[in-house]
Amino acid sequence: MWLVLKANRVGQSEWLKMFKPPFDPYVELMPHESGDQLLILKSKELDGLTTLKDTLNAGDGIVRTLNGVAGGVVFAGSSVELDGASEMRDGRLIRHMMLRTETAHFSIGRGSAEFQAIIRDNDGNIVVPTPAPTSAQRRYAASRASDFLTHALNYCAGEPGWFDLYKAMECLEQAGFNPRGKGRAEMDRFSRTANWFYRHHDRRNEQKRPSKPMDLRDARRLLRSRVNDALDQLARHTQDDGASARPSP
Repeated sequence: MWLVLKANRVGQSEWLKMFKPPFDPYVELMPHESGDQLLILKSKELDGLTTLKDTLNAGDGIVRTLNGVAGGVVFAGSSVELDGASEMRDGRLIRHMMLRTETAHFSIGRGSAEFQAIIRDNDGNIVVPTPAPTSAQRRYAASRASDFLTHALNYCAGEPGWFDLYKAMECLEQAGFNPRGKGRAEMDRFSRTANWFYRHHDRRNEQKRPSKPMDLRDARRLLRSRVNDALDQLARHTQDDGASARPSP
């Protein structure tokens, strides 16, 4: 089975750019007999699932993690939602509906999901790059090799608060990555702000109040960039291991 997603126009456009076929996972628009174009998510993780219940249960986790990945690409809250499942039967796209309570989502200052550069050779001909997974697809694949990084993405999904962001930092540390390495001053500012204002109930024995508290939007960007760094590092490490394991021609 596949997953049916619900997204606004911006979210749909961003996911179609970030998660492209034929690389896993990917989304595409498929025509339905109702006349609608359904936003469909296809993933190898769903291939072995045969029941609607198992598909939707797995889909909840997949979509949340992908929202975390997407938020780290556009550096804003990605609020694409699971809206059911679908499958092909006798050449027809069958949609299995799922009802949920409606919620409102607001975001400010979205980034761009992807930059597209046109490269030309010395003769002025356009060079067509070799197809490759997007950064979002590579990061999702890397997250599947580390439960802690998957949890970090999940904590960063949507519009996370200070508690969730601090948990994401702890997951990075437990995964063996040092989120305080590059730009240590900003991470220290994040920790002091989170600890003083939001993380602990009793602050009497805490460090002194930070003189320049960090804004929550800046904190989201900071933690998402740290999660991105960890995912990219793990993806490179996995790629290097795979290259060294290949036999010489």
